[in-house]
Amino acid sequence: MQGITSAENGKCGLGQECELEQDGDCNYDYDYDDEDTKETKQADNDGDLVRESLKNQPGDNWELEKYRSIDEDDHTILTHRERVVMALTLSLIGLCSAMSMPIYWTALTELEREFHTTESKINYTVTAYLCFQAVAPVFVSSFSDIWGRRPVILVCITAGLCTNVGLAVSRTYWLIVFLRCVLASSLAPLVSITAASVGDFTTRRNRGSLTGLTTGFTLIGQGIAPFLGAVMDTAWGWPAIFWFSAAFNGTILLLSFVLVPETHRGYVGNLGIKPKSFIHYSPYLLYLGSRLEPYDENKVAKRNHKYQPWKPLMLSYKPDILSILLPCSILFALWTISQTTLSVHFSKVYHMRVIIIGVCFFAPGMASIFGTVISGRVLDYLYRKRKAVYDATYKDLAPQDRPPFNIVKVRLLTIPFAGLFAAMASIVFGWCMDKHTNIAPILIMSFLITFFVMFPLNTAVTVLIDMYPQIAGGATALNNLFRCGMSAIFVSCLNMMEDKMTVGGTYTFMAAISLLFLTVVLRLIIGNEDTITKPKNLSED
Repeated sequence: MQGITSAENGKCGLGQECELEQDGDCNYDYDYDDEDTKETKQADNDGDLVRESLKNQPGDNWELEKYRSIDEDDHTILTHRERVVMALTLSLIGLCSAMSMPIYWTALTELEREFHTTESKINYTVTAYLCFQAVAPVFVSSFSDIWGRRPVILVCITAGLCTNVGLAVSRTYWLIVFLRCVLASSLAPLVSITAASVGDFTTRRNRGSLTGLTTGFTLIGQGIAPFLGAVMDTAWGWPAIFWFSAAFNGTILLLSFVLVPETHRGYVGNLGIKPKSFIHYSPYLLYLGSRLEPYDENKVAKRNHKYQPWKPLMLSYKPDILSILLPCSILFALWTISQTTLSVHFSKVYHMRVIIIGVCFFAPGMASIFGTVISGRVLDYLYRKRKAVYDATYKDLAPQDRPPFNIVKVRLLTIPFAGLFAAMASIVFGWCMDKHTNIAPILIMSFLITFFVMFPLNTAVTVLIDMYPQIAGGATALNNLFRCGMSAIFVSCLNMMEDKMTVGGTYTFMAAISLLFLTVVLRLIIGNEDTITKPKNLSED
């Protein structure tokens, strides 16, 4: 595909060959300068580049680069079917991470007896995992923005395989906690890296559904992992859980080596450029065959050559980003503690066998699949509908005269409604568990909590990739940092909260916090008509 260049230097304002979005809206990328304004460049009749500069207000350092769309298939050489298959393949990689936390939930009580410790201390294994699951992707995923997706994915899976073997042979509490931290550092980044990979070959028109597809099939792990863990624990004891995980990681490692190509646009462009380095080669390239072109520096995007993991962290200083991440993180924490409560109370209060508890986890597991897939389709539907209205409203204006299309506002529309239903289900879940009712309403509420929480989780990932495609790996890792960090805080306090406030009071409290933070999203939706912006200090060096 031929890049779009300016007449001055053969490069666009980003200092790179710019590939345009395939959809009907504009692709927003960002560049920054110390000047308050820059001249406006307008494309001629057969040009594609339109550059607008917005005069900065006092205290602002925003600069908007706006690019018009191109034909749908020019963004990548992959056909629609190949994109779907690639998304599904990446979701299998994400399973390594998704399964590693819940696969031993059903064995928590047995581990408590095995190591002669308390429920609170066993919960530290969950808390420790969540802490490193939160922090590690920020540092590891940023490598994928520099070195490419494929090599980092292969290294992470290999490290996870070795760590699971270590867990399987460990017989001391402190070593279990330590290796769980290592496991989180190895496998947790895979979720954000695979999300960034999907962002490499999708655009706003189909990103919501394909991100939802990837996340949905990744979260099959949330549904089947507790059951598989229960089967392994019942048949061969808790070490079998980690032997199984190691074998699964090995299988996915082989699959990834053969079927997952490099997708980073700085190395392979629209996936039609042969990579320059052997670490980005894949047997999958044999399948692409004649569609590949020799490596050409002018046909790939500009790459970041510096390791700067703090760059995504600097996004957290933006009020609009916080307004998205905090409510989504609270809802994710609500979902996480509900899964922990489900496991512990079904074992200690309902006196269920481990295998039955595993079967019960199919309810939230299936909800995670349905929730992510449906939320992705809803995101794409809302985008197409609002974009059609936008185009109809400004059809008589030249592209450079149109106001920016506020994609952030469109993406956020589902969060308040989904969050409200999740909070309501949380209250019912907590009091049913507190009063030891029949398990049917508990499982139904667990299903509903999980289903509706998937909407804001999918939205947060999609919005961050929309806004920051240049650092997609790091940006999605920031989302992971917030949601897993928040979960770690609440899981560590869960036992104390239930003792002081009862189970029903705990989940009523969580519902109240969730609703409080949803007002921040409502403010963003109702009051924000500005375009997507990005701080000056995040610019590429």
